[in-house]
Amino acid sequence: MKSKWYLFLTAVMILSTLLVSCGPAEPAAEAESETGNEEGTTAIVTSKDPTTWIETTFGDIDTLDVTHAYESAGGEVIENIYDRLLWYKKDSVTEFVPWLATEVPSLENGGISEDGMTYTFKIREGVKFHDGSDMTVDDVAFSWVRNVLAGGTDSPQWMWVEPLFGAGLLDVSELVAAYDAGISLDDPQAIYDYITSADAVVPYDDRDALKTYSTETLTAVCQFVQSKIVADPETNTVTYKLAQPWAPFLATFLGYWGSIQSEEWVGANGGWNGDCATWPDNYAWSSEELNQYPIGNAAMGTGPYKFDHWTPGEELVMIANEDFWLTEPAWEGMPTGAAQLKTVVIKQVGEFSTRLAMAQAGDADNVLIGSTEDWPILDGFVKAEQTYAEYMAGEPAVEADSTLPFIKVSDILAVNTRTDIGFAFEVNTEGGNSFIGSGKLDGDGIPADFFSDEHVRRAFAYCFDYDTYMNDVLQGDGVRAPTLMLPGMAGYDENAPQYTYDIEKCREELKASSLTSEDGTQLFDLGFRFSAVYNVGNTLRQTIAELIQAGMQEAGTQFVVEVVGLPWPTFLRSINAKKVPIFIIGWISDYYDTHNWVNTFTVGYYTFKQSFPDELRQEFNVIAVEGVQIADPEERDEFYKEVFNQKYYETCPAILLYHLKNRAYLQPYVNGWYANAAYSNKWYYSLSKD
Repeated sequence: MKSKWYLFLTAVMILSTLLVSCGPAEPAAEAESETGNEEGTTAIVTSKDPTTWIETTFGDIDTLDVTHAYESAGGEVIENIYDRLLWYKKDSVTEFVPWLATEVPSLENGGISEDGMTYTFKIREGVKFHDGSDMTVDDVAFSWVRNVLAGGTDSPQWMWVEPLFGAGLLDVSELVAAYDAGISLDDPQAIYDYITSADAVVPYDDRDALKTYSTETLTAVCQFVQSKIVADPETNTVTYKLAQPWAPFLATFLGYWGSIQSEEWVGANGGWNGDCATWPDNYAWSSEELNQYPIGNAAMGTGPYKFDHWTPGEELVMIANEDFWLTEPAWEGMPTGAAQLKTVVIKQVGEFSTRLAMAQAGDADNVLIGSTEDWPILDGFVKAEQTYAEYMAGEPAVEADSTLPFIKVSDILAVNTRTDIGFAFEVNTEGGNSFIGSGKLDGDGIPADFFSDEHVRRAFAYCFDYDTYMNDVLQGDGVRAPTLMLPGMAGYDENAPQYTYDIEKCREELKASSLTSEDGTQLFDLGFRFSAVYNVGNTLRQTIAELIQAGMQEAGTQFVVEVVGLPWPTFLRSINAKKVPIFIIGWISDYYDTHNWVNTFTVGYYTFKQSFPDELRQEFNVIAVEGVQIADPEERDEFYKEVFNQKYYETCPAILLYHLKNRAYLQPYVNGWYANAAYSNKWYYSLSKD
């Protein structure tokens, strides 16, 4: 859920979504009612239009193509327009229900083989795509084959590559390189040994290089991928053949990257047509390339909402699928049939004050905060308060002031996300790079490999004021992250070593750096200047960048960090282009397992954004591969604690911050809301308004 620093609205952004139900901008309707106090202030208590939801946000979509989307703004739309084989059980991130599959595969029902290497899904019949065509098992199999062959390290496809082709593998280009080197595709260990060897040349993200391989090699890889995901129309099943047992395999299906696509629609709208002869032409497309076609700038699935239109920078509109297939609730109290909200409008509104004013006026149905620093402002609008446990139990909120609009729901404890600070070991300077000043260590910039020095990374970790961030930004509702993985995951250790705010140690690390100018002046004496980047509207990230700036200034006035805000798409693409030296990152777990964090942050996805040295990435890869295959929970827990955590601490590829104890602010007439920490934002099907 990239997710995640990248992609997405950030995890804190998402989990801090504040629902305030009012309605679209229009004159007050007869159905609207208000309450007042002696001073004449009013609070809207019914929505202007119970069929329309206006959602305000400040991060636009990157792309709507399932193969490439890996950020929460696009993920939210995909989750509502497309369906997956499995879905989350209400607010749980660890319990699943059958969705387009008729049952969750298990050993007991025969869906999982005894050796744990074959998963068979029984596919629901009678489901139609939004264009009226039938969804078939061939569409299901095509969706996964297309995902894998689309590849690219900017995408979430590594989550399928590992279980299907071998632990430690990340991209279909690795299969191409290995097969071309004479290695059998049926030997995952040999493939892994090859791609991690000094002799390997893998065409990651390079379509032109990929297309230089022989037709025989490219066809063999395509056919091998097809052999791992097999549709059987007679039994209406799809079978997945794994390279090794993979504990988090089922959990992987619930993310928007597991959405079912129409083979016919994809082929007719700019995507791959299913022909093995043409798959290299569709490898590692960028969002800009995808968005030239309907596969990227539109969507067509089987879900509760249909795509209406997307005007970048302004709004995206979805309308209810009146023929939605669901007839039986997947959990108690779940709606069925067509969605009660007939129109969902996601509007781009940059300023928090504007979003709040729209909610108060009934012109928006939520108010998305930019930072937890906005919580005290919203506390001044609280009508009543209750804990999340009380809310879910149906207990009435304790009312304090009936003239105010919001019900505050506190103590939302599910932790599936975190915002941290990431370092780029080497930034891209091709075509110039304004984020690194002069591009030299001359007091007016930094060299491209500035953060490859571990002393520099540690210095920044010591120069961050964690207590100020906790008390003044998170309002005291955070818990310091001692490890990369989340509480409850294997390897989480409250006693793991942590960096603290220590200006003197910060200075010592800067003095220990081997970086010098051309005339031999040491880093500490010379100083530096570069930019810390955040996405405009996300005032949480802005404040974090400002704390980085302040800490380095405390260490010495010669250490200058400029805080720069960029629009979300520009921010995202600057990171993808490896232009940004230090940036604020938010990540939602793709699935609730340690491997999702270990692999994402030290082997795969972010290591490419951060330009990890190959040697370091492979060192972490060895740990990740061993850890994910340990079956005994206690043994696996100890392995991560003893082997991974210490190495991560010493390497310091990112500054770990806090897990947030969250809250929400609701209007009394919002029905069906619950907090699922795995959602990209909202699954609108469960919502309704009075």
